[in-house]
Amino acid sequence: MSPILIAILILLFGFALLFLEVLLPTAGVLGFFGVVALVSAVVYGFLKCDLGVATGLLVLTVILVPFVLSLAVEIWPRTPIGKMILLDTKVDDGSSGQAESPVHLVGRQGIAKSDLLPSGIAEIDGKRWDVVAVGPVVDRGELIEVVEVEGNRVFVTRIDESDETPEIVEDDRETESLTSRNDEIFEDDPFA
Repeated sequence: MSPILIAILILLFGFALLFLEVLLPTAGVLGFFGVVALVSAVVYGFLKCDLGVATGLLVLTVILVPFVLSLAVEIWPRTPIGKMILLDTKVDDGSSGQAESPVHLVGRQGIAKSDLLPSGIAEIDGKRWDVVAVGPVVDRGELIEVVEVEGNRVFVTRIDESDETPEIVEDDRETESLTSRNDEIFEDDPFA
């Protein structure tokens, strides 16, 4: 067999391995052997063939590697593995594709669905919104009011229910100071 034919077969084998590396989940094994085959074909061409043939193999390798890889990446999403990994970009949820503008929410009230530290999720008019709390932390379940909308950011504040009088709970337990509790706890502490 002619050395030129052997170099070309090794080169084609390397390109096939690079193409398969993109399509199959081999963790780089086929890609490694593909690169080794390409380098081997070029080195074999320089050692056994004419200088012109070897240079042609080198130029062919440099030109075809990006082409083969781009072709494999173009085909990859349609393979079974590509379909498993990539998300389906077609989503039909009945919406028009544009997000609803939150400008109409100013002055509306809702309930914090998560702790707003300062951001979180709140339900306003039956819809869940990403919101940012202005002022103190708003706990989950507390009433909130939209005070400002800036772009897609919805700023809310906690609604104080100060109209209701706080319930006073009488505690019959005797109160004791923390200092007296510490003295009891660390009574036997040799380092105190």
